[in-house]
Amino acid sequence: MARISKRQSERLSRRKDTLLKKSYKIAAFYNVDVALFIHIRKTGRLITYKSLDLELWPPSREQMASACQLV
Repeated sequence: MARISKRQSERLSRRKDTLLKKSYKIAAFYNVDVALFIHIRKTGRLITYKSLDLELWPPSREQMASACQLV
């Protein structure tokens, strides 16, 4: 797996935090269910957020790929 620089890591962290905050606000303000998947290609890391409290979370990569049609 490729390594990312400290600057890239900090930028990614800020962007990730912003996305998570916005997802939370959208779920609360509009009373909708929100699921957020962030897949970092360089590191292979997967970050998930959900607004519902589900027992089977996070879904497997295969389930996410089939739901989002990503490979």
